[in-house]
Amino acid sequence: MIKKLFGHSKSRIRKSDKEGKRLLWLTDTYDDHNGISMVLQAMHREIKERDLPIDIMVSSSTLAPDNHLFVIKPLTEFTFSFYQNQPIRIPNYREIRRIFRQYRYDRIICSTEGPMGFAALYLKKMFSVKTFFFLHTDWIMFARSVMKMEQAGLTHIRRLARFYYHRYDGLFVLNTEQQEWLSGKEMRIDHRRVFLTAHWAENYFRAMENRRDELFGVSAGTPVMLFAGRLSHEKGVMELPALFRQVRNMVPGLTLIISGTGPAEASLREAIPEAQFLGWVAHDELPMVYSSADILVLPSRFDTFSCVVLEAISCGLPVISYESKGPRDIIQHKVSGYLVNDQAEMAGCAIEFFSDKPVQYSMKIAALKRSESYSKKVILDEFVTNIGLAGAW
Repeated sequence: MIKKLFGHSKSRIRKSDKEGKRLLWLTDTYDDHNGISMVLQAMHREIKERDLPIDIMVSSSTLAPDNHLFVIKPLTEFTFSFYQNQPIRIPNYREIRRIFRQYRYDRIICSTEGPMGFAALYLKKMFSVKTFFFLHTDWIMFARSVMKMEQAGLTHIRRLARFYYHRYDGLFVLNTEQQEWLSGKEMRIDHRRVFLTAHWAENYFRAMENRRDELFGVSAGTPVMLFAGRLSHEKGVMELPALFRQVRNMVPGLTLIISGTGPAEASLREAIPEAQFLGWVAHDELPMVYSSADILVLPSRFDTFSCVVLEAISCGLPVISYESKGPRDIIQHKVSGYLVNDQAEMAGCAIEFFSDKPVQYSMKIAALKRSESYSKKVILDEFVTNIGLAGAW
């Protein structure tokens, strides 16, 4: 029955389980078409490939269980008006506790601050195990940009974050700014408990043949500017119409391709009907899109890492981004892309890029070179060491 419900059986308990080195990874999202989900799915594939002593647990009414993946049915689920694309699912905490005891986990990590985050702290209190948190979202920026909170509200969010993150034994972050913030005067977390990590791009993200004629219906010489990601206001997508027109005035024939879906799609289509909207593109088909564009524009100030930047440069596609937390650590300004401060500067860099063929070529080469710094093996080996599982399998 356990195997049928959860994709596990007693035969899966290995020597490492008996020694007590086994991690349960809790998350509120796994297949919701967002950045955290994509990262966790990539991590799950590596866990299965290496047969790591790590299991992921998510609450879902639609997802099927898998090896190293527990799926428990939510008791109820609902959405908030300001974040309708991500349901809040309330799990059965007694069921989580039962599974935790049965499989003898001795440590926990959580990727989300929702109900599963509280499950992590519940297990920590009950079993006195080491508990880690993997930060994906900058909630201060979210509260400011999406919820439009004033300073008093932001102060409350900051205090809640400090209280919450201090409950964990270790924190994994995706950029140096977040690392400094957590260990600085606002959050006051011991720097030895804050680990800098990164994501990786899957192996299929590589430079491919330029197929813009087939994919976009334009000639090989047509300049193409791309946006890829969730079409939401916090991603800055409503800046695209003015940005595109400003660049097109200086770059005749420029085509704007928009890949993705989201709550701002209807407004964006109305504001920029001359753009081509690809809709949702499967992850393994994105390399063709990246390889057929000239440059990616990212008008978001909200990214803690930005997988789309890493995916793009892995395909040899330079990126123009605001100088925000995640992209700042990945992009080398005027080498593998551009880091800018405002829309006018973003347009100016795009015009400069399209006006200089040698720069276009050198940036593509530099983008590919930069992507090599994000080695899956190095990132995962370091994570396993920091989580205390090195040599546990």
